[in-house]
Amino acid sequence: MTTHADLQKALEPWGAVEVETEVSGLRNRVWRIRLRGERCVARQNDRSGEALDWELDLLGALHDEGFTGPLPIATASGERRIGGLVVLSFIEGREPEGKRDAELVGDELRRLHSQMPARPQRPGFRTCHELVATDSGGDVDMSLLPPEDAALCRAAWKELPEGEPAVIHGDPSPTNIRIDGDRVGLLDWDEARIDSPLLDLGGLPDAESARLSADDFDRARRASVAWEVAVCWQLESDYARRRLRELRDLSGKLSP
Repeated sequence: MTTHADLQKALEPWGAVEVETEVSGLRNRVWRIRLRGERCVARQNDRSGEALDWELDLLGALHDEGFTGPLPIATASGERRIGGLVVLSFIEGREPEGKRDAELVGDELRRLHSQMPARPQRPGFRTCHELVATDSGGDVDMSLLPPEDAALCRAAWKELPEGEPAVIHGDPSPTNIRIDGDRVGLLDWDEARIDSPLLDLGGLPDAESARLSADDFDRARRASVAWEVAVCWQLESDYARRRLRELRDLSGKLSP
């Protein structure tokens, strides 16, 4: 168990750090800190160096394209990370509320999908279409699910049109979004990858904010919920099973 004293020592290469509080503890451990008096975020995870470097490269590219998101802060000697430990800038704002905010988030996600330059897949990851025919990629291992539930997830992904994949955020839940006026900040790019943009849009509240037809939004919602089931099956089993019940309900509506 990492204590604040342990973390403070690990963060010494970045300079004078004060650890304030831990704010997450599932897939990653995340702390609010102050670096030379400025509010920042420290994050520790166990992804491969190649997968983490892909994310850090993406954060820089997002900034260059005018997106609001965390930027990696280098150590005094210029390193972006030490193992899986990174320090990121803090993004101000509040979580989205109501129709207007949902539309702003939908617009920003579509801008992400259309504007970011093409890039190779994140090392070790696979798209949902690839996972129809194979078991593992990124945080997903379909072999861990009961066969009937894995088949339900794959059926949802198979419904998505096989359009051009794009950079997606991967987890645009309200806790990972900050609204500041008309500006949308997207936090926590740990699940970012190349995949169907509909997986992001299916996490929005409704078809209107996603700017999809009702049928297309239903397909996107089922695929997005199926992804949550698969990616959380081991890590957050209670949550994954709640989403599985939702997926069964959504899929049942297809029956006559």
